[in-house]
Parts: sequence; structure tokens; C-alpha cells
Amino acid sequence: MFNRFAKYEDAFRAWRRDGLPGLNADSYKYIEFLTSKDDDQVARTGTLWPHQWESFLRVVYAHEILGKAELGTDGLLLNVVTGGGKTAVIAAVIAWLRIAHNVQKFVMLCPNLIVRDRLQDDFQGGKVLNDRDLLPEWTHNRPQDFVLTTLGSGKEGGWASLFSASVILGNIHQFYLSNMSGQSNLSALMNGPEFALFNDEAHNSPATEYEATLKRMRDKVVLRVDTTATPDRADGRAPDSDMIYEYSVTDGLVDGIIKTPVVYQPDIKTVQLTYTDARTGEQRKVEEIDWAEVDRLGLNATQWVTDDEPMRQQMAIALRRLEEQERRAKKRYQPILFVVAVCKADAEKAEQTLNKYFKVKTLLVTEDSDEAERQKARELGKQQKTATPYKAVVSVLMLREGWDVPEVGVILLLRKFGSKVYGQQVIGRGLRRVRVKGVEPTEPQICAVVDHPKLEHQWLWDIFNAKKRTGVLIDDAFDETEDLPPPPPKQDFEKPHLAIDVPPVDPSFTDDGEFDVGDIAAPPKPLENWRQALEGITYDPTVVEITKVSIAGVVGQELGGKGWKTIHSAPEESSPTGPVAQVSDEAARDAVKAALLDMAELLTVEAGYAATFKDQVYSALLHHVRAKFLNGSSLGLAERGEVDFAWKMLSQVKTKVAAIPGLIAGVIEYGD
Repeated sequence: MFNRFAKYEDAFRAWRRDGLPGLNADSYKYIEFLTSKDDDQVARTGTLWPHQWESFLRVVYAHEILGKAELGTDGLLLNVVTGGGKTAVIAAVIAWLRIAHNVQKFVMLCPNLIVRDRLQDDFQGGKVLNDRDLLPEWTHNRPQDFVLTTLGSGKEGGWASLFSASVILGNIHQFYLSNMSGQSNLSALMNGPEFALFNDEAHNSPATEYEATLKRMRDKVVLRVDTTATPDRADGRAPDSDMIYEYSVTDGLVDGIIKTPVVYQPDIKTVQLTYTDARTGEQRKVEEIDWAEVDRLGLNATQWVTDDEPMRQQMAIALRRLEEQERRAKKRYQPILFVVAVCKADAEKAEQTLNKYFKVKTLLVTEDSDEAERQKARELGKQQKTATPYKAVVSVLMLREGWDVPEVGVILLLRKFGSKVYGQQVIGRGLRRVRVKGVEPTEPQICAVVDHPKLEHQWLWDIFNAKKRTGVLIDDAFDETEDLPPPPPKQDFEKPHLAIDVPPVDPSFTDDGEFDVGDIAAPPKPLENWRQALEGITYDPTVVEITKVSIAGVVGQELGGKGWKTIHSAPEESSPTGPVAQVSDEAARDAVKAALLDMAELLTVEAGYAATFKDQVYSALLHHVRAKFLNGSSLGLAERGEVDFAWKMLSQVKTKVAAIPGLIAGVIEYGD
């Protein structure tokens, strides 16, 4: 996303150097209150960190000196890494607007309940305003004067609370016109005084109704400030606000604001494969192959982390890292293992394996978890003082943006990321530093991420500037927390006067010219007889399971800085007696449905159609699976054994359906 403030950097620096000319008197006095007595270019100790100070001053400059007509018509965006303390910047802007501009009402929007609850903890009773010493005595504003009402918490009182509260916190859906409650809440806002708007996790705002709601509020908004750590979405869309400040992962590593991510992957030598009849469970053959030959078999990437034996080995690696983190914590806090699964079935399997096989107390959080379980997840850091604390949490999509438990010290990936945004959000759960009694601000902290080479996440590690240190043997001693190399020099914008504006697209311009696209084969014609083609597919019930993996060691790689690579010893071989995990009936059926939905969307897009056509493809695939594997029964009524059979055969379904030219196009063009 383009930094719209770039061309103003020279003028901004001169403005700060010359004593902030042009500010109104109260703004000047408030900034003076926050400024260090020893250096007028930095904030007073205990208020804002250096990058928070830079964010805050740019907001002030954009609002008072430049004005909305010049910058920020639809808001100002701060792009700050997870763990960078965006909440403190929001609090400082709130205090400044109340003191210098007499703004009495502030609205904070968020995309989900996890983010809402975090913000509620920060602003209840003006906590963050008090903790950061953001209210000078001469203003007679006290933290408790910023009365908070949280929509959906059971504590709000309708229109009355919306009118009387100073700070209104709500999920964006609570202002949508598509529901009666949202209509009422939005009406209350629009019939009240002007307000400042804070849009947290703003990368969600390009959603159609989200964006429409923001536009409806615009006429009443004095100032809108968006915050996010991931503004660049996988679909190419971005918030409509103007980005004025970037504080990246690299910046956070340089300043010691976040933990250093370290990725660990198994160094695999040989693999044992077992061929089994998916219908009967009959074992057909076993073979051991060299790691270099694995690719020819075309195994599903997630098998390397979800088949029983590989999962246990990945968990053993993760638990070894957890033990290391516990030694570093020295009983000042309890490090947490965060396990990320792709579906509820895998999550249940992971939770049971950790609880029953490894005897590690583990919490499972999915979309079906009740509020009590979700509350436990939000308060994991606080629960570590109990006699038997949770040491691990397993999640499916639930714990991402806004879930901030600094004690997360190890992340185990049991899924492949396709989205750059989601991948960064998950890793971000482990970047927040632990700040408790006895932990010095300068103490090195790492977040260990256990990955697998077959998940092909190098693009994600490139985002974190991954580099390697070679020549370290298995038996070499290496303490990451004592020997982290210095980070690279921080990159500054040295010549802002050379920045240029990206010219807007001329709506009147049309290109009717021709250009050479080379020899491109025409797409296959849609099959009119797609039903017969689908029905004619035959399947081999033989499935391949990874039943043993020989690991030479575990490769550890620091992300960011000059980087290093070290090799740790391999985990001991597991020897479970009997099945360790039993996936619930509901989770098994849900897994088949979710996989078919994902398959339908992927096949639809690969066939050259918009994803909106996936419903027709899903219906065709579901009927196909019912006929081939469920004995004609619906997914809800089929026998459990048939459901398991279908689950094991889905990879073949994807391969064989995709191999028939024009089949998916035929479903879309000629389907009912």
C-alpha cells in the first residue's frame, strides 16, 4: 500500500525542527506535555514509544496543518506491526482531540469479539490513558471521565448509553443497516454530536457492507484513524484511508519492540509409506523411500503435518521448543504453545494427541466453542498462575487478529497458508513481547515457529527477511537468546522530496488497441454431458499414509537481522499403543463439507470463472461424493465409516475431476 505521507516528510521534519508552527495553542501545550524535557524531538519516558510518537505527530500534522482536503478525506491509516502498541496511539489521539479540539465522543470499530474484548480491557475506566500518563493535570480531564460503553457486552443501555458515553466500542456488524440493532445504533450515532472514529484491524474494511457503513458515518466524523498490521490483502484491495506511517516487522526487530521469530523445520532423510484400502482398512504394502524421491508420489502437503506419525513428530519438535522457552521464562510466566489447524477434525486430533499422548494440558477453540472456552483463550496469560495452567491451545481460524497473549512462545503450523495476510496474522500472535515483573525491556525474546518444508512457506519467511547461518553441527551449543545477531540498520526515508504521486486512473481513457499475447490454447468447451463424465470417474480405494519419518535433525533459522541457521537433535521416535485421537462424528462430517466447499471454489477459479459460481460446482461434487462413497446417503445420514472413506478419497476427487477438460465449465454452463 502506498505511503501518502511520503511527499510531506521534508516539510514535516522542518515543522518539528522549527517548533511546530501553525498548531492551535492547546495542541502545542499538550504535545509539550508529552515531550521529553531533555530532547524536544522525543516523547517523555513512560508515555509513547518512539514509533508511537512518530505515528501520533503525523496524525496531528495531517489533521491540523494539512487538513482533510489535502490528506485523509476518508481517514488516516497507521500501519504498525503486531505488538507495536496501536492502542496507545489511539489513546493519545483521543486525549489530544478532547483537550485541543473539545471532541466529546469517540467511536472504536473492530471486526470481531476478540478485538473488541481486548480494546474493552484497555479502555475500561480509562486504563490505557492512566497507564501511559496521557492526561495532564491542567486539563482537569481524568481517566474515569472517558466513560466506555461496549455494544454487545450486555452492559450497554441502548440509545441512552450511546448518547451519554464518551467512548463507544462495537463490532462493525453492530452498525450494519442489514439488521435492526445495527440500524438503531447507527441512527443514534448520526443523530448525536460529531465524533472521532477509530477503525481497528482496518484491513477488513474493504468488505462491501463494512465500507458502506464507514461512508455513511463520514459526514459526522471529525477525524478517522485506521490501524492495522496487514493493509495489503491477498485480493489486492486495501482500506480507503490514506496511509501516513509504516512501522514494519523489521523496524520492530531493530527497536526490540517485538520478539524475534525463529523457524524450525525437520531435516528428513527417509519416509515410510503404508498403502491401505480406505474402505476395509486392509494394509496392502509398506515401502521406505528416500526424501529426495518423495515428490514423485504427489502426496498432499498437509499429510506431512496431519498424518499420525508426522503430527506427533512435529509436536515433539514444538514441545522441545516449549521446554526451552520455559527455561528462559525462569518461572516468571508460563510460555504457551499455539497450534494452528485447518479444520475442526484436525484440531480435535491435535488437541487429543497433546492431551492424551504427550500429557500436555491443552485448550481447543473452534467456531463451536462456547463463550466460556473462548474466554479461557483470551485469558490464557492470566491463568498461568493457577495450579495446573494450560500449556497449549489449538485453534481453527478463531485466534488470529486481536488475540494477544504475549506468553505465546511457540507456534505449531498444522496447515498450509495460501493467504499472505492470514499467514502474517497468525505469526503475529507470537510477536508481542512478554512484559511482566522481572522481565527487563532489553531481555532477548524469541517466538519459535515449527514449520514443515512441504508446506512451502518460504514466501512467508521472506516477508520476515529470513537469512541463514550455516556450518553449525548437531552437537554444537547455541543459545538463541544470548547470541542473537544485531539486526540490520533501520531503513529511513532519506530523500522524501524525490517521492512522486501515483497518478489517478483517467476514467475517460479506454484502450482499444491490440497486443500480442503469444500462442495461448483456447479453453476447453463446456461439457454438455458433464453428468455422464462425472459418473464415469472410477477411484482406486488405496490411500497412502506416512507411517514413519526418519529425521536427521531440526533446522532452526532466525528471521530478520543477519540471521543464522542451526541444527538441533531429532525428536525421539514415538511409539503409541492404540489410537491416540478419535475425531468426533460432527467434526468428521464438517471436515468433508468444508473440504468440498474449498475444492469447489478452487476448481471454479481454475476453470476461469468467478468464485461466485462455486455453489453450482459444490452441489455437483456433493452429489458425486454421495453416489461414489456414501452409498447414496446424505452427508448427515451416512454411516461414519462411509464418511471416513469419503474423507480419504477427496484428494483423488480433486485430481480426477480437474483432469477432465470442460467438466467444471459444463457444470456451470449446463447445470440445473
